[in-house]
Amino acid sequence: MRLKTIIDQNEIRMRFFPFVKKKVNWKDVKSAEVVNYGFVGGWGIRLGTKYGTVYNIKGNRGLAIELLNGKKFLTGTQKETELREILAKIKK
Repeated sequence: MRLKTIIDQNEIRMRFFPFVKKKVNWKDVKSAEVVNYGFVGGWGIRLGTKYGTVYNIKGNRGLAIELLNGKKFLTGTQKETELREILAKIKK
């Protein structure tokens, strides 16, 4: 399994290969923040968390996204600093 997230000024694309593929336009995002989601280790898809569905490979940091329609999901990251920098640029 692989988790790949690509973020640019237009959208967030997440692929949890071979199971899930998501593409979200920024205009549909209510909030996006880097969080410590509280559980360590393991990999996979976790349902029913306070962040909605969590997609992770390892660690406990990720990008928590809430959409305007109320849906939530989180994509894990091993590049927290880089992710924070990208979000700061997009918010400007």
